[in-house]
Amino acid sequence: MSAARLEESAAFPFIEVSGTPRNAGLQYGRKAAARIHRSIEIYRRLFAEKGVEWEQARAAAPRFAARIEHAYPRIAEEMRALSQGADVPFEDIVAINARSELLQGCFGKAREAAVGVDGCTGAVVLPGTTREGHMIHAQNWDWRDECVESSIVLKVVPDVGPSMLIFGEAGVMASVGLNNAGLAVTSNHLTSEGDGKREGLPNPIVRRQMLAQCGLGPAIETVLVAERSSSTNFLISHREGEAFDLEATPEQVFWLTPEDDLLVHANHFVSPTARATVRDVGLLTGADSLYRDSRVRRYLSRDRGRVTLSTIQAAFQDRFGAPRAVCRSPMPGKGFATIATIIMDTTAQTMWVAPRPYGPHKFTEYRLP
Repeated sequence: MSAARLEESAAFPFIEVSGTPRNAGLQYGRKAAARIHRSIEIYRRLFAEKGVEWEQARAAAPRFAARIEHAYPRIAEEMRALSQGADVPFEDIVAINARSELLQGCFGKAREAAVGVDGCTGAVVLPGTTREGHMIHAQNWDWRDECVESSIVLKVVPDVGPSMLIFGEAGVMASVGLNNAGLAVTSNHLTSEGDGKREGLPNPIVRRQMLAQCGLGPAIETVLVAERSSSTNFLISHREGEAFDLEATPEQVFWLTPEDDLLVHANHFVSPTARATVRDVGLLTGADSLYRDSRVRRYLSRDRGRVTLSTIQAAFQDRFGAPRAVCRSPMPGKGFATIATIIMDTTAQTMWVAPRPYGPHKFTEYRLP
């Protein structure tokens, strides 16, 4: 670890936008321009590492843009305005949102691009097992360590629909978030044999559409009806005490419900039906998912009925199996690590985010109201 990273990382920039999709997009692009350019730079280099020139990604982007515009025209309008505000080609914004779909499908680089490195461990703690009776939804986001330099916290107050608080890479429409209708969403990478064989909607776009819903049912339906090209796990909760986990492949969606007021998921299929019918390719190089899941679950179970913010922070700091732990330190020669720990109290509409939690770190509080 470099000397610079032994120091506490600065908090992620907080950006607020509002209004129509066009107005919100222009504000987003202008305010986050430097970090949007950094996102594009990171993925331009990632694609090159996989033998794909950025011009190839740009050339494929219009096919995904057409799908987004057809399914979610408001999101597409915001993305076009975002590109204008940041002074970057619209195709670049589409490409960074469709990074997984492009590498897995269009260019057939799925195995090298994602398996075994794109981790993430998520958990939902229902009100019945927290000390304050609040719904808590949390995640460690594991990806390329340099993405700390391109990520932001974004507050969106649209002209229609619920307000949102979103964490993710600048220019990417949503990675993790909550809204003032009581919903929270996180996701975890999954890999199955059916991935990359057809085109679909980019997962960040699906997550953004989920957060645009006012009810749990419509948010779940967003996943069920979305065209998918790759497997992804969606954890979705509602502040009134409901939570579901949706293990989505390109062909099917399997679901899980909480056990003992807890719902935990890492990067392998857990549903009995999925385990019986889907070949979990991700476990071939990401077997640490098995113990990351169980260790977080065990840690939170010990404090059942009295779980606090501190309990969850400690659970997501678990270092067993390091560097391939719940809290990942940078993997030698690969540059993958836990970019951030994100904890959301959907009852209080509050998010806490700590950059690079594998070293000295501090949680910053962001409020939606």
